[in-house]
Amino acid sequence: MVKYASFRNTFTGHLLTLLLVFGIYQPTTALASESENIRIISTNDIHAYLRPIYYRYQDEPKPWGTQSIEGDYAKKSEYEGKTGGMAYVATVIDRFRSEKPGKTLLLDSGDTWHGSGIAVFDRGVSMVKIMNKIGYDAMVPGNWEYFYSKDHLLDLIEQADFPVVAYNLVDKDWGDPILDQYTIKEVGNLRVAIIGMTYPWTALTSSIVGAAKWWKFGIQESEATELIERIREEESPDLIVFISHGGYGYDQKFAQRIDGIDILISGHTHNAVYEPVIWNDTIIYEAGAHAEFVSVLDVEVKNKKIKSYNYQLVKVNSDYVLADPEIEKMVDEAYRPYEEMLSEVIGQGEGIFFRRDYWQSTLGNLITDALRSTQGTDISLFPAWRYGATLMPGPITVEDIYNIIPTGGQVFTYNMPGKQIKILLENIIDAVTNDDAYSRVGGDMIRFSGLSIVYDLANVQGERIVSITTSDGQPFLADKVYSIASVNTRFQNNPLFGATDVVDTGKVFAEVLIEYIRANSPVKAALDARITPRRDTVN
Repeated sequence: MVKYASFRNTFTGHLLTLLLVFGIYQPTTALASESENIRIISTNDIHAYLRPIYYRYQDEPKPWGTQSIEGDYAKKSEYEGKTGGMAYVATVIDRFRSEKPGKTLLLDSGDTWHGSGIAVFDRGVSMVKIMNKIGYDAMVPGNWEYFYSKDHLLDLIEQADFPVVAYNLVDKDWGDPILDQYTIKEVGNLRVAIIGMTYPWTALTSSIVGAAKWWKFGIQESEATELIERIREEESPDLIVFISHGGYGYDQKFAQRIDGIDILISGHTHNAVYEPVIWNDTIIYEAGAHAEFVSVLDVEVKNKKIKSYNYQLVKVNSDYVLADPEIEKMVDEAYRPYEEMLSEVIGQGEGIFFRRDYWQSTLGNLITDALRSTQGTDISLFPAWRYGATLMPGPITVEDIYNIIPTGGQVFTYNMPGKQIKILLENIIDAVTNDDAYSRVGGDMIRFSGLSIVYDLANVQGERIVSITTSDGQPFLADKVYSIASVNTRFQNNPLFGATDVVDTGKVFAEVLIEYIRANSPVKAALDARITPRRDTVN
């Protein structure tokens, strides 16, 4: 695939040069005195949620405290209903595409084939088929696509009727591209180059257990600049569009440092961007997550320059959008083999279990408390994944749990000295709060149980934790060895943290959590003081 992609691009460039010299080929671009219009429709971070869900979003930290952007979410959900669902997404896409026949592009910025309960069993196959049916034009892999094995991921890419592109995904030995780095689309009279940028820090995430361990990632700024220059010279595009899974902050920095990008469609951080930002003449935006939104960008182009644009972030509200009947049938077919098992009620929840919040979440607290309780350890750790359906008060099903933990991640137990645990936590705080977007690795603050932490971000790096006590109020001691249980983490393998007595229990944590809820129902959603900012008492 790599050799073919490289040969194709070089051959095409030489051929076009010869045809232009002899006057045989005339580029299909607009006349200099005319402008052309294109509509770009995009999605990102769907996480294979084929059906509508509830999704409570992240509150916003302010100097005076946390500002809720959802308010009373229980009441809001009664009015609004569920959002997303691919049959409803298809209807929204078709409506906007039909308004500009022959002048639209449909793109996706990754984390689309993995992350839901159905994907655990279906392994992303139905999501690819649905995207084929809807008619996507291109996609970039997100970090979650790499949770699949290398062979399965490449098979999914082969099944896609659209190009899956990434310029910064290369072979570890030779540095050759694994996928096509870009694709060219003729849209009306416009020639559009679409470049993919996969998550640069994938090799540092828990997805290294899958396909990610075989390949090399990274920012690769010089390679991006060279690629853009080559595309400009060989392909003569009217627009260069990046579909990126770098994250909204990362992508803004990238656009400021790399010339020549007209539009950058972001993913990874799940930001619902209501107004694009512009840096270095690049229009940048992101469409939330879980198919809650579809973004629509109308662009006027003249002489290979954007003259104007109009942007919409369209909410996919399943109570107010008719489901596309063909896609709905495909969704039902995907669920049919697993419907009975996934719909089983395993317990009851009191309160709202949500995942998305910066420092702690009710769902993160449930997961880590259950992990620590079932394994009998002092501390438990779990990644702060951003995705995940919100659980409303009432019945909890098997599918709810696999929506929360869509992996076969097994429980590891190990011991670690208090000093090393503090270093670990300091590193995580620095990584998720770093002012430099390129150094901001990971999601939100790691979820944990068994400790109470007070932090101060005004302190220097490495000294932001002001105090740590155990959850029962005892001093946290640097020279004491604590037992830890974790899932989907790599800390136990890092010599920096000095883990000993590492045991793979073989227990799949999704199954452990299901049994925990069966035994402890009803479970209650709660936030607590396990992590808090320092509040000075001196005026």
